[in-house]
Amino acid sequence: MKTAAVTHVALLKEQNQDRFLIKEFSGDSVLVAVADGAGGTPAGLEASRVIIEKLNNFHPDSQTPQDHLVGLMQEADETIFAAVEKDQDLKGMGSTLTAAFIKGEAVFWAHVGDSRLYLFRGDELTQITEDDTMAGFLLAEGEISREESRVHPGRNFLFDFIGSGGFEEETGSFTLHKDDVLLLTTDGLHDRVPEEKLLSILRSNNGLDKKLNGLVSIALEESGKDDVTVVGVEV
Repeated sequence: MKTAAVTHVALLKEQNQDRFLIKEFSGDSVLVAVADGAGGTPAGLEASRVIIEKLNNFHPDSQTPQDHLVGLMQEADETIFAAVEKDQDLKGMGSTLTAAFIKGEAVFWAHVGDSRLYLFRGDELTQITEDDTMAGFLLAEGEISREESRVHPGRNFLFDFIGSGGFEEETGSFTLHKDDVLLLTTDGLHDRVPEEKLLSILRSNNGLDKKLNGLVSIALEESGKDDVTVVGVEV
């Protein structure tokens, strides 16, 4: 199993509010995650930091990995919400999170917000998570296409995030196959780059590191208005 990550601050910003985690354990297991601070303020950076800090307490021997992930997400939610209660200037402070624990061939994941988990298998890219946004809702209802959702004005309106004082997570699990690639992305990538361009890079013969760098580079070329982060796991 190979892991890699690339993150880049938006071209017109000084501070990257995205955070990622790659935490390897013994026994061919790893925890990966991406978090995107919400609100466009320094508080967003603190929110994503808190979440990743909580995830560092993950125990790989948990019998219920998804529940364990959700528990850590709830701890982060409580910490962030308490900070906002004490200081109303922090109102809106929060973060998305997409996390996946890979143990052997099994993947256990948890998600809230509009960061994403993708599975690249057999030259096809499948979005595993659903976006907690207006555009994500319309896509799930079949009202708009996937490409329309990428540019829909409601794509940045978050229904749910960590720090809101209560959230509804999405969780799941599946089995990996040989040569599968998992991608965890923030919206600075998937909202800016058409899927056919993502596929073109993923289908290349380049190694994982070069593919991830290529994905981030094209996102910056397409817009550069948002922080860009991608974590990859190659089986």
